[in-house]
Amino acid sequence: MINCFVCGKKKEDYEVWWNKIVIGITYDSEFQNNEIIRNMSDKSMMCHGCIKTIEKIVEENKS
Repeated sequence: MINCFVCGKKKEDYEVWWNKIVIGITYDSEFQNNEIIRNMSDKSMMCHGCIKTIEKIVEENKS
């Protein structure tokens, strides 16, 4: 079990994004510039639910 960097909930390894590099490859620069993403270390892991929440926030801010 792994704790999510954002929500702190325990998740299985298949439920998390492993690091900032993978997120950087997957998402655009506006997503990468989000404060939470910028504060991730290279060892941080984030659950998919938190990724989707950040994705929604970034999309809302584009409007």
